[in-house]
Amino acid sequence: IHYEATIEQYHSHGRQLGKLLYQGRWFDSQALMLRDGLQRWVASQITGEVTLELRRGNDYSILNTVSDNLTYKAERLTMEKGESVFSPDDRIGQLTMRNLDITDTREKLFGYAKAGLLTASSATGLPQVENLENKGK
Repeated sequence: IHYEATIEQYHSHGRQLGKLLYQGRWFDSQALMLRDGLQRWVASQITGEVTLELRRGNDYSILNTVSDNLTYKAERLTMEKGESVFSPDDRIGQLTMRNLDITDTREKLFGYAKAGLLTASSATGLPQVENLENKGK
């Protein structure tokens, strides 16, 4: 779920929401809309632990991340160890990267469905998660 465009939206929406909250507009319709979207689609999927090394000021390093919902999986990205989705024939790897993005998005959809965020009424016009799961087999 976290690719370049998504991360850009998080930053943009986060700044907008922060500005509205700083101005005291907690219950403004725009603030409620931004907050609901971030809480429903982002916060519900964020689980795990992050280990930081804090230094003076705003300086820090991320030492470790652990979660069941991580998009990055090292075992998918190796050509040396075990089975990989990459092969030496993947010179540029663009097609493989797009397939990984689609796989990650599908996994997130299943996570949303499991959390009860996708129902028949909220997904009008979209393929149902159950149908996607059966097609993938």
